[in-house]
Amino acid sequence: MKSPHFYPGFTAPIIVVMFCAATACVASARETTREVQPAALDTLGMEISAAEQAAITSAIQSAREISKAAHALNSPRYGNHYRRDAHAKATGCVRAEFEINGDIPPRFRHSIFSEPGRSYRAWIRFSNGDMQVQPDGEGDARGMAVKVMAAQGTPIAPELADAGSTNQDFIMTNMPAFFNRNIFDYADNMQYLAKMDRGGWFMGLWPPRLHPIETLRAYQTVSSTINNPLDTQYFSMLPYRLGNTPVKFSTRPCPGSRYPVTVGQNDENFLTEQMSDTLNTGSACFDFMLQPRVAGASEADMPLDDGTVIWQESQSPFIPVARVHIPPQEFTGEAQQTFCENLSMNPWRGVGAWEPLGSLNRARRLVYNAVSQFRHQHNGAPRAEPGNWCLHKGGQACDESQGLRIRKPRWPLPRCFDGHYRPEDGSEVISQCEGYGAVRY
Repeated sequence: MKSPHFYPGFTAPIIVVMFCAATACVASARETTREVQPAALDTLGMEISAAEQAAITSAIQSAREISKAAHALNSPRYGNHYRRDAHAKATGCVRAEFEINGDIPPRFRHSIFSEPGRSYRAWIRFSNGDMQVQPDGEGDARGMAVKVMAAQGTPIAPELADAGSTNQDFIMTNMPAFFNRNIFDYADNMQYLAKMDRGGWFMGLWPPRLHPIETLRAYQTVSSTINNPLDTQYFSMLPYRLGNTPVKFSTRPCPGSRYPVTVGQNDENFLTEQMSDTLNTGSACFDFMLQPRVAGASEADMPLDDGTVIWQESQSPFIPVARVHIPPQEFTGEAQQTFCENLSMNPWRGVGAWEPLGSLNRARRLVYNAVSQFRHQHNGAPRAEPGNWCLHKGGQACDESQGLRIRKPRWPLPRCFDGHYRPEDGSEVISQCEGYGAVRY
């Protein structure tokens, strides 16, 4: 049986279960049922049924227990601080620019996309999905979370707008679908995972259960291997509403992008090393794309509350609306790694006419925030939203070029002349450019 892995797009591990022994898969309803108090849940103004509130409360409790288990697994080797219960290993946090296309279709001109041609500063966290910090060569889900700073508009979730920030987060994984359909599947699965029963929800004898589609999605998710986080397509998996249009989103390497493998893949951190080598002298680029839901599409083809269904591109192709530029830079320093550990992402951190759709997204608003608070409190680390590219170190002044690899030309610029150049007055000239040689005329 393939070893268990964990998923980066949500706050809980996912499991690949091909076969399992009855003793490992059996769990009684009494063992997996927990008393919850949905009335105590602050729904933050969202319309959530009592059953959904109970499921979310259960998921929050399970997520905290999973976080404790992850800490026990990771702390002996990687330091006595609480990491994420998923996304535990960051392969790097990098500076980027998020530039809205100038020809964006009118129906998409809402929220952060309301001003064609506008450019924003951003941070991107690339990650592996397992709750354990493991070698990069292991099959695993891969995550890309983009935090666009100083977006224009009113925050849709005021509790996430630290110090009045208007940032917007886009959370993605390299799979277009999730392994749970909705919040009820998610909460049930989390109860098994909180007890480290990694296969219990997918199949079992009592109560009888078998989830073949979900098991397939889990297997697809954690089987992937990549050579470079910059050379992979990422997906939102779940739908959002932009203006009046339900959409999913994705990032794909820009046409013509080439990222040759330049480092060995035996090192356990080779994805970080490869990305560092790529950005040492070169840049990277992604197209940010939207996939609109077809008007009148059926719930079977394009559901709004079933995370296991892929919206087919043959029905609705992805449309580029922005471009993500990652300039040459250094990102492996200690201060930046600490910043990366403390960074929080939430799909409800957004502005204007932007709304995450479906029960899983409603749950993520509450679960992600609760688990982020839990992690920061245990680590004694303040939660703060970044407003620029600066990382303040020891009171040192910082400018916006911090961390970037900027190569300045020689000044004054060299004088270049070809062999046929002759000044009219007959004066002497010297070519200073390589290829022309230092030739006197």
